[in-house]
Amino acid sequence: MSPKRPLVIAFIYDSFSQYRSLGFSVEECMEFDTDDTIVSMVESLRACGHTVVPVAGIQQLVPILAEGKHKTWDLAFPTAEGMYGAGREAQVSALLEAYQIPHVFSDAATLSLSHDKGRTKMILEHMGIPTAPFVIVPAVRTDHDGQSISSEILNKTPHSDLLKRFPLFIKPNCEGSSKGIYSFSKAHNLAELEDGVRRLQTKYPDQSVIIESFLGGEEYTVSIIGSGKSARILGTVHLDWKSVRPADRCYNTADGGPDVGDDYPTRVVSSKDNPKAQQAEALALQAWQALECQDIGRVDIRWGLDGSPYVLEINAIPGLRPRWSTLPKTTEAQGISHQELIEAILESALERYPQLRCKN
Repeated sequence: MSPKRPLVIAFIYDSFSQYRSLGFSVEECMEFDTDDTIVSMVESLRACGHTVVPVAGIQQLVPILAEGKHKTWDLAFPTAEGMYGAGREAQVSALLEAYQIPHVFSDAATLSLSHDKGRTKMILEHMGIPTAPFVIVPAVRTDHDGQSISSEILNKTPHSDLLKRFPLFIKPNCEGSSKGIYSFSKAHNLAELEDGVRRLQTKYPDQSVIIESFLGGEEYTVSIIGSGKSARILGTVHLDWKSVRPADRCYNTADGGPDVGDDYPTRVVSSKDNPKAQQAEALALQAWQALECQDIGRVDIRWGLDGSPYVLEINAIPGLRPRWSTLPKTTEAQGISHQELIEAILESALERYPQLRCKN
């Protein structure tokens, strides 16, 4: 059911090209919207019949709020993911909530949690949802009493026995879009693990590093729309990493940014006659509801060498670039246009804000 009148929607984004022009590296900007994504989002929102107010990130949002220029807005659609701090994905939503502005996507608490891989895994473990054994190496960690960084921490974790089995995988605790994934991320022995952790700490000195069991099986990413009990599966994609050369598996190797080469090697699959896709979807929905995610997102599921599926991570602000990002490609394969996808996201948000449907 559509609202009875058009809405004034603030589309809040971070621009890849803008941050690059300020001197930030390609890697630092990988999660931000390209110019064509921004144009497509504005066009789709307008095609749904709404008035769109583009807002260039938190730097433009803050003075708008301070000056009270937001008071004509009915709803915000924030895809901005921020530049600074472990909770950067939640900063815009936190401001919107402080000013009581209805918005699309999960609340600030959930966005901050889902962006922190370690804390997400703690919640999943608490809820009995399978995730790979892991341990967190705190930021700015130093050697102690002659023991190495990783071995000291590995000996203290409840997963100690499992994490002594190589290979292990290391990555920054609070990054997305393959940021911080390098050729040394897969460690085959303790020496490689120590070296990899130190290199990541040098690259990302202000955040912790997560070490987890390497999951060597198939990977699926499940797109979900809706909140709570109304959440449902939009579709599932199989990521065929075996078809990609190891050197091409990191965004960081592309000097030209997100327009260079192809995105993930995806293949949309039907769960109808696919037991693994069925397992992935059931597990993804469990994780989505456990973290109380809202409106739209993706959950990545990967099989371990033990033949069991595990939740890899949750993306609560998914890429929405037409014909490129995994979620739109999933819905496009089902004949759902970008405009229809955006309208469905708005409809999910409006379930929380019924007053907007009939506001005069």
